[in-house]
Amino acid sequence: MLTLVAAALIAQAHVHDAGAAAAPDASVPMSQLPHALDPNAPKPKGSMTTLRVGSEASDAYVARPQGKTQGALLVIHEWWGLNDWVKHQADQLAGQGYLALAVDLYKGQVATDPKQAASLMQAKDEKWGDQVEEAGLEWLKQNAQGAKVATIGWCMGGGESLKASLNDPKDVNATVIYYGMPIADVARLKTLHGPILGVWANKDRSITPDKVAAFDKALTEAGVKHEFHAYDADHAFANPSAGRFNGDAAKDAWGKTLKFLDANLKSK
Repeated sequence: MLTLVAAALIAQAHVHDAGAAAAPDASVPMSQLPHALDPNAPKPKGSMTTLRVGSEASDAYVARPQGKTQGALLVIHEWWGLNDWVKHQADQLAGQGYLALAVDLYKGQVATDPKQAASLMQAKDEKWGDQVEEAGLEWLKQNAQGAKVATIGWCMGGGESLKASLNDPKDVNATVIYYGMPIADVARLKTLHGPILGVWANKDRSITPDKVAAFDKALTEAGVKHEFHAYDADHAFANPSAGRFNGDAAKDAWGKTLKFLDANLKSK
């Protein structure tokens, strides 16, 4: 029930993206099209791999750094699915020296409009998703040459980033959440083995400032080191193809993200 409620809240936050996500025409700026429809979107530079999930398989996107691996990231997509924007984020992380693995929680499906995205998110198999994230962390542990591992996600993936860390805390050294649904269970939060970076939007209608404050309080009570940064922006402000892009906030948040990862993953 909690998962369905969270999905409904996130879907509500995206409601007025509908116009921006329509089929392209001259009245819609390319910067506001979903990534699958934007011909100017960066093309993925990495490759696909297959994760074993029980007796099944799940495709994932791999972005490898040049030179020695400085750290590793489990990258988790928004409600749109594993699209080119998420792959581009993995590519950017690889450019910073990280091995990035972007997993697919939708079994190959990718949405190109908000209605489809909401449907995919609400129908998501939670048990399957948990297993995919666990398999992804195991893959990183086997391929990261002993480097530290973090999780990162946006929107739905932000909540999944936290959940993946909670489900497998022994294998996660840090967690990055971009406007994802918090979990305020102090007992569960105490199991985390590393710090949290939270990036929030003050105009978010699902993950509201009150929810963020409650999460902050719960993390403090749990003794989990964390840093939060909130912007005068809307939910999904970091994605230029989501309809509510805020360039200044996105740039600042990404800079803080790289600084956080550098401090918590890279060997000094």
